[in-house]
Amino acid sequence: MAEIKLNLHEKEDIRSKLVDYCEENFNLTLEQFDADFFVDFVIKELGPVLYNAGIEEAIKTHLAYNERVQEEMDLKKIL
Repeated sequence: MAEIKLNLHEKEDIRSKLVDYCEENFNLTLEQFDADFFVDFVIKELGPVLYNAGIEEAIKTHLAYNERVQEEMDLKKIL
């Protein structure tokens, strides 16, 4: 699988949300350096799992759509 890469804005947004979450829920203040490492860890360890779950959902959606198209085409057949 290809490496998951985020642009600077996406990474900063995730870092900001992570810092806010830790402060609100755990009363834990993460400095930028620590938060960056945490974001890198999440992307490396959880990213592939979430990515694969998204791919699986896309496959299911595609198969369901194809099934509906096939049913529509079958209804149009001349008997």
